[in-house]
Amino acid sequence: ARAPAASRPRPSVMAVSETFRLVVIVFFATHIPATILMDSQALLPPSVVPSFARALLRFHCEQNADPLMADPPVWFKSFILFELLFQLPFFFVGLRAFTRRENWIRIPGICYGAHTATTLIPILASILHAPEMKSEAARWKLFFIYLPYLVVPAWMALELARHEKPFGNAARRASRARKQE
Repeated sequence: ARAPAASRPRPSVMAVSETFRLVVIVFFATHIPATILMDSQALLPPSVVPSFARALLRFHCEQNADPLMADPPVWFKSFILFELLFQLPFFFVGLRAFTRRENWIRIPGICYGAHTATTLIPILASILHAPEMKSEAARWKLFFIYLPYLVVPAWMALELARHEKPFGNAARRASRARKQE
């Protein structure tokens, strides 16, 4: 005879997909150097930025006709300031939590995702309506360069909001196993 359903152990199934988890891990891992080497230049004096990073930003602005990074408006600088103060530390925290499948990341991840996705709306609108764009092809190229920075955080906010335990019960067992080591 089988034990009643309530007393049987539940399978350790993640609520979020492994694909989603890996996309978020890659997103955080690649966003760390992008924030430090590229985005921070909107606020930092050139004298403190390594020459290779200045050359990389110059190359990006020339190749992708990016008016926001070439001559950052004040509103854009305010977004970059928040990226450096809030998002950059969160990339490290989020990277660790998603790598280790830790369920506590749910609420911070929703906050990060909602905030970041919200900031991308005026950025993308600015690109779509920038009069200085050389061509429509250049406009759409830049739009699609920035688009993942809306899509991945929005996806994160939605996925984490949908699942009380995004990594299921396996996350708790993995955490306990690490503590015993």
